[in-house]
This record gives sequence, C-alpha cells and structure tokens, in this order.
Amino acid sequence: MALTMKTVLFFHTSRREAWQKELAGAYRFARIRKWRVQIIEPTPRPPSIPTLIDFWKPLGCLVECSGESAGYFDPAAFGDLPVVYLGRDPRTLPRNASFMNPSNKGPGRCAAQELLTAGLTSFGFVASGGNHFWSRDREAEFRRTLWTNGYPCRVFGRTEQFKTPRARGEALRAWLREIPKPCGILAENDYVAGEVLDLAGKLRINVPKALSVVGTDNDSSLCENTTPPLSSVLLDFEHAGYRASEILAARIDQPDTPPVHETYSALGLIRRASTPAGIGTPPHVSRALAFIREKACSGASAADVARKLPGSRRLAEMAFKKATGRTILEEILRVRFERVELMLRSRSRRISSLAGLCGWRTNNALRTAFLKRYGKSMRAWKANPTPPLRDVT
Repeated sequence: MALTMKTVLFFHTSRREAWQKELAGAYRFARIRKWRVQIIEPTPRPPSIPTLIDFWKPLGCLVECSGESAGYFDPAAFGDLPVVYLGRDPRTLPRNASFMNPSNKGPGRCAAQELLTAGLTSFGFVASGGNHFWSRDREAEFRRTLWTNGYPCRVFGRTEQFKTPRARGEALRAWLREIPKPCGILAENDYVAGEVLDLAGKLRINVPKALSVVGTDNDSSLCENTTPPLSSVLLDFEHAGYRASEILAARIDQPDTPPVHETYSALGLIRRASTPAGIGTPPHVSRALAFIREKACSGASAADVARKLPGSRRLAEMAFKKATGRTILEEILRVRFERVELMLRSRSRRISSLAGLCGWRTNNALRTAFLKRYGKSMRAWKANPTPPLRDVT
C-alpha cells in the first residue's frame, strides 16, 4: 500500500550541508503537493536506476549530481519518467532535460569585491582538481572581475596532475609559500578553503593579514570550526531544492512541456575572520546573518533570528544593530526585497508567484510592502528598475 503513495525519488551524491538545504527546499514544496520524498542514498554499489524506479514507482525524480559519483546517472536509465537535475553539467545532458544549476554569476564576483575592497593587489584561485563545471565557472568569474579591475589571478589545481593527495598537498604548500603577499584567495568550495587555512597555519602565514581566504557554499559546520573561522559565499541551496521540485511538478502535470534550464544565485558573503572585513564581527552575529540569508524568504521572523542570539530579545536586537547598523527586521526585509528584485528581473517568473517565494504570506502583503519601499508597483519596477526610495519596516 505504501508504494501507491505519491512518491518522488531524490537521488543525491553529496553529504555536505548544501545537500541538506536542497532537501529542505524539496520538503517544503512536497508538503504543498502532498508528496512523499524518498531519499536514495549514495552507496559504493548502488542498484540500477530502473530497479529502483520499478520498486518505488515514483511520479518523478530529483537528481543531485555535484558529487564524484554523478556518472551513475545516465539520463537514458530514467526512461520517460519526469526528472530534474541539480548541479549537473549541461553538456552531459540531452537537450530535453530540465536542470537547476548554480549560476555562473555571483560567487566569483562576490569574493572579488570583498578582496578588492580590502585593498589587496595579489590574488589566487584554488581548485580541487576535479574540474567540475561549477568550479570552472567560479574561477572564470573571479578572474574576469579581477581583470576588469586591472589585476591578474594565479590558479592552482586546475591543470596540474598529482599522483597522490600527499603530492597535491606538497605542491599547494609550495604555491602558498611563493605567491606574492598580501594575497586574497578564493577556493572553489569550503573544503578546499579549509585545506588552504590548514596549510597557512603550518606555514605560519598570518590570516587575514598576509593571506585572506574566501570559501564557497557556507558550510557552517566547517566554516565556524576552521582557524580562523572562514568567510564564505552563501548560495541559495534551499531555493534550488524548492524550485527544482516546482519544475518537476510541472513536468509531472504536463509531460510535454518544454525543458526548463534555470540557475540559482549567490545570496552574499558571510564574513568571518579569514578576511579583514570579517574581523570584529561577533560569531553569534555572523551565524544570525547566515540564518537570515538562508531563511528570510522561507518566512523566518525577527523573533526566530533573535533566538539564535544570546540573551533577551532586547539584548539580541542591540547586539545585532551594533554589529550591522540595521535591526533584525530591516535585515530580513533587505534580503527579501533582494530576492524580489532578482525574481522581477527574471522573465520566467510571474509576479503573482513571488509572494510565497520571497517570504510574504499573501500577494497583497507583498504588493503593499513593495509600493511603500519603491514608490511604484512591481510591474512598473520590472519595466524600469530603480533603487528603493526608503528602507522601511
């Protein structure tokens, strides 16, 4: 009887925090459609995809492909079943496949702006050697932004071949020792950034004075436990999971609809002590800012954020405003309106669908708040984007 439920399979290759956020977004949408989301864990010898499909008889599949075992997912194995891929190189998919991928605009530019603002003139990018498409995109955007401002960028790990992890570690150690300092480094993800920080400590390179390091993905369990804590670019993983599920639902309802190719954005940099701008920001405020970035558009309130901070609600508000210059509610609204602006610039989004995606309970509530902040309707703003007239709560 259980197998007759409206089941959707969610395959994944990653065990990192980003995957958990994508799953949270999928669960949020599944509650609306009353789906049962069945997670298919990565295993050393997984059963064939047709076998799993025959057993679960799902309505469709979500397939997260950012890990090393992505080659397991042959599109032909899914047959005519509706499928949406997350983090899959489009060049490995047929034209009629739908996917939701990280944008090639955001992480590299965000990191470059942070490091340029710190006054640095020497820069580097560190790759893991896996040559993932999203890593190449981050490197290209980082280098392009630096080049626009007149600076070159040294790259480690993209073209070199190493026989063992130890050989790679020794080469990275030599690269870090020789690169001109002070230097700003973007790593392809937080795990590579953690490796850079570990080697910098062993080499007695001062972070962030001689070496400023930025990661990507904001895996908080890692970023808050490196020495020093790691600044990282946060990507909108939860929205990716929600939107991928929304695309899947449309393909389930209308199998003949055209494929959807979309990307999700960077939400901004979460500053910690591995970059100069992160020095002095209390760790609990950094955690609160990360929580707002991730949850503001899912309906998180100022009270929810205050509970992440020590002390009473009043003391939490005072500490937050002292560190950021804004109240908790002002920061929540700022993040929500950023999402609204991003959605309005996208031709694929209907204005009537924005409220639930951006943190408002009703369309009327969003329309009223937008008019108050920008002095014009969302439709008028979409035709002629302008900065907000005022920051209002």
